[in-house]
Amino acid sequence: MKNSIVQYFVEGEDDKKMIDTLKTQMGLIKPGKVQVLNMVTEEITDLRLRALSPGTTVVLVFDVDAGNVDILNRNIRKLTKCSSISDVITIPQVPNLEGELLRSCDIKKIEELLNSKSRSDFKSDILRVTNLAAKLREHKFNIDHFWTAAPSQPFQAIENQSSKIKLKHS
Repeated sequence: MKNSIVQYFVEGEDDKKMIDTLKTQMGLIKPGKVQVLNMVTEEITDLRLRALSPGTTVVLVFDVDAGNVDILNRNIRKLTKCSSISDVITIPQVPNLEGELLRSCDIKKIEELLNSKSRSDFKSDILRVTNLAAKLREHKFNIDHFWTAAPSQPFQAIENQSSKIKLKHS
């Protein structure tokens, strides 16, 4: 995967912001293009597949607290059959982005990360914040604890392959 193109498909804009921060400002995951496409609720189109360059590694980042595992499996099969795609990497967020952040930062409630008034405010706050990397560092974000949990039913058969995109750091 050293020289391949990486295409991330993520569930929402908050996930996109997180991936962009991890790859660009923090240098913790492989660089690549990030697009919002919820792989557990939407089927990938042939048009989207045709836009991928040969040798592309596709990374699917999805929450396991909602959605349909059958749609996800159909998407994985379709991606695997596509000749332009060299690898399909699955990263289940258990149960969602907020759960991953709770596991990988020194916070007890998600509101603490960005001083949000409520859990629902956190979603909009993460999109507005301009210093997400600084906030993550302030709360001792640890990439080794991020994207590490195995999903439960009905996603238990989907492997967490985040180690394939995490960069070695000192």
